Amino acid sequence: MGAVIYLFEFSVCRHPSHWGRVCFLSTPDGENCGLVKNLAITGLVSTNILEPITSKLFDCGLEELGDDTSLDKKYKVFLNGEWVGVCKDSISFVAELRKKRRKKKLPHQVEIKRDEQHEEVRIFSDAGRILRPLLVVENLNKIKGDKGENYTFQSLLDKGIIDLIGTEEEEDCCTAWGIKYLFTEKEGKSPAKYTHCELDMSFLLGLSCSLVPFANHDHARRVLYQSQKHSSQAIGFSTTNPNIRVDTLSHQLHYPQKPLFRTMVSDCLGKPGYPLGHQGILPKPEFYNGQNAIVAVNVHLGYNQEDSLVMNKASLERGMFRSEHIRSYKAEVDNKESLEKKRKPEDSVNFGKIQSKIGRVDSLDDDGFPFIGANLQSGDIVIGRCAESGSDHSIKLKHTERGMVQKVVLSSNDDGKNFAVVSLRQVRSPCLGDKFSSMHGQKGVLGFLESQENFPFTIQGIVPDVVINPHAFPSRQTPGQLLEAALGKGIACGGSMRYATPFSTVSVDAITEQLHRFVHFFLVLTSNKLRYGLLGYDYTIICLSVLSQIYVLRAGFSRWGNERVYNGRTGEMVRSLIFMGPTFYQRLIHMSEDKVKFRNTGPVHPLTRQPVADRKRFGGIKFGEMERDCLIAHGASANLHERLFTLSDSSQMHICQKCKNVANVIQRSVSGGRKIRGPYCRVCESLDDIVKVNVPYGAKLLCQELFSMGINLKFETRLC
Repeated sequence: MGAVIYLFEFSVCRHPSHWGRVCFLSTPDGENCGLVKNLAITGLVSTNILEPITSKLFDCGLEELGDDTSLDKKYKVFLNGEWVGVCKDSISFVAELRKKRRKKKLPHQVEIKRDEQHEEVRIFSDAGRILRPLLVVENLNKIKGDKGENYTFQSLLDKGIIDLIGTEEEEDCCTAWGIKYLFTEKEGKSPAKYTHCELDMSFLLGLSCSLVPFANHDHARRVLYQSQKHSSQAIGFSTTNPNIRVDTLSHQLHYPQKPLFRTMVSDCLGKPGYPLGHQGILPKPEFYNGQNAIVAVNVHLGYNQEDSLVMNKASLERGMFRSEHIRSYKAEVDNKESLEKKRKPEDSVNFGKIQSKIGRVDSLDDDGFPFIGANLQSGDIVIGRCAESGSDHSIKLKHTERGMVQKVVLSSNDDGKNFAVVSLRQVRSPCLGDKFSSMHGQKGVLGFLESQENFPFTIQGIVPDVVINPHAFPSRQTPGQLLEAALGKGIACGGSMRYATPFSTVSVDAITEQLHRFVHFFLVLTSNKLRYGLLGYDYTIICLSVLSQIYVLRAGFSRWGNERVYNGRTGEMVRSLIFMGPTFYQRLIHMSEDKVKFRNTGPVHPLTRQPVADRKRFGGIKFGEMERDCLIAHGASANLHERLFTLSDSSQMHICQKCKNVANVIQRSVSGGRKIRGPYCRVCESLDDIVKVNVPYGAKLLCQELFSMGINLKFETRLC
């Protein structure tokens, strides 16, 4: 699986200098793929160094340029692209500069490059270079004696244990991928002489990617989906001050949770100075956009095929994945300056309540605003505005909008105009068609809500919250989700291994051994207490029953995380073992309530007389070319004719069968001084042989537009 990631890396990064500075996975999916990139976790953009360093270069052996300066066996020295001098011994010159940098005699962001091929030493102190930290191997012994001390990143820089390395200087470094590679022998040879060492392989990734557990086990495209799309679409607790914000549209999860696993980067989330990651302190749940659900990998009555999910109805009723949808409406009124510019003072617009013809005003107070807690439905007036002349300028809810009034804000902007904002809150529980995703890019929609009593259950009485189809894993190549569930089950049982940091994860054998060891430990501990009479009688009876259940669990609970389950409908034992474990799932902002579209009759475009295409304007459903092909393949020609003609823009026009031109409907005089109105052919000057035909209004409009350009169309008619 790792090979897939590295192949994808070079297709995005395009250059080896991006290694450790630009995340090789975080890039948009689409036309900007590979063009828009994200900085790696430890990537640092240099700033302009104002401190003059030329004098310190002379202390290290730099020779000043002169008219008689000889370049024989001397290296040119450049500072930010400017030739400042030469040096005889370039190796000692560069070594002395780096030693000064590690002793804080030179700024940490100074980059030193020795180019042996061009016989140059290039020194950079300008802004805009991407640097990354690396451990200095020769100075690692400085932290051997102080293992209990808590180092800060700045203190490690000051002690010379960490170097900030630029792209050019890294060409002179021999970097190990980890501490263990410093002592690894290859084919009996002594370990290679490394100059630097990576802090951690997960620091090569960006922020979103490094939060994905077991990301090195997943296909690169799935990690990209999670880091670029699903992480930004997941509903969580995005702000710490939601009560005073008036965002146009926002979502909030009611009960955000921390995932059971941890990564090295997730321990660093939070405010600066907060001791995250130390002494077992973890970030608050508000940093995460999801909840831990018990996920079973199984088929369920065919309702979870093609990436759909089956969820436990009782879990949703208890509040799982419940969220708030908050939408704000804003309206402005005139101030004194704008009133002075208007000619008629009766045209001034102010907030107020009048009997509106465009919507209901039952929930409005006299000031034109709804009261807090008012239940507004589609068609209600959310902000009342009226002019002195009596004209109505109120804001009305569309047919897709509703909610409870959460707050009303009245303020003014920088231009002095008064404005009002009304926020509507809508509590949404998951329903059919809502979109969910795991941390591994396994997205799916809710396909069925099953009652808890009909779900399969384990011998311990555990019922899954989500059932996902096993066919979702082989083609997507996301075994990381299975490893996350197995690790989460071990953590929930009291296991000590909690980290799922990419490239530093525990082995599969260690995860399975943790599950195996917990059951064995519980058996031995309880048996010893029973043997020596350390438990009371009632508790002994309880433990005997638990031991019998654990014994059965021990027999049916494989070290791979599979469990023996029983059919909730019949009570029979299911023959196959079911993989089940806690998995971190996210609810995405794509909800069926925001996308459902229906229409019987409604507005049409005034030019083409076809239904409009906007959902908020009660528009029609698009019937495209591919849908047309499907109906043709089914042979449903009558349905196709109804959909594209009768229910769209059916119209009629008159055709003269003699000259095949369009016969217009005109008003003409007849004998006796009477006037009649009807179809008449101006070319033949006759009303004989005129037939009425059914055509789309779009074809009629095209004929008229071409006629205005001097192009006449003739029509062949035939009786059907």
